[in-house]
Amino acid sequence: MENYVNVVVVQGGVVKDPELNFTSDGLAVTSFPIANSSIGYRNGEKVQEVSYFDVSAFGKLAEICCSFLKKGKRVIISGKIKQSRWKTTEGQSRSKIRIIAQDVKFLPYKAAAKAR
Repeated sequence: MENYVNVVVVQGGVVKDPELNFTSDGLAVTSFPIANSSIGYRNGEKVQEVSYFDVSAFGKLAEICCSFLKKGKRVIISGKIKQSRWKTTEGQSRSKIRIIAQDVKFLPYKAAAKAR
């Protein structure tokens, strides 16, 4: 199977404090949602559109994110997209797409950025 490019970069605000967990192998993992706001057009008028993304980080990056990220903190996430698929107990197919973080840039809070 051929490998294709899978790169995503998203800037947004952390929606919920990350929580640190560990896999059965002892690997640190954390997940947290971010909100990305952008301007779109609907019926010729500008509208603000908000998209939400689930982010997961592993290893040392997970520990750093858990230590320094809090709800409201702004970040730039660089990583790749991963889709998980499963069947419910009722046999229905489900899937979820998340961003697997490979780099996280911590940005100043908006109030601090405006004070400059």
